[in-house]
Amino acid sequence: MSGIALVGLAPLSFILSPSIINFPVDLALGFIFPLHSHVALNYVVSDYVPKASRGAARAVLLTATIIATAGLLKLNIEGPGLTETFKSVWRKKLTKKEE
Repeated sequence: MSGIALVGLAPLSFILSPSIINFPVDLALGFIFPLHSHVALNYVVSDYVPKASRGAARAVLLTATIIATAGLLKLNIEGPGLTETFKSVWRKKLTKKEE
């Protein structure tokens, strides 16, 4: 289900950005990306971590998911947003003369 949401929201965020309309999309992506990763990595834990260590591995995974979600939430609320941050990778850096 989260994969379907990502297929729709990721391109939409690039289309809407930069605008105030993109803020709810960035917020949604900030929750869906970590959730999607958490679910997928839970399957990895089930398949590859020995049974005796699965509880600890899942606790570490949950902690990492919470930290990632909190970081993306901070980026979306206090920073430029998830989409604008991602788009900045391809933007040309301005030199002193161009500013």
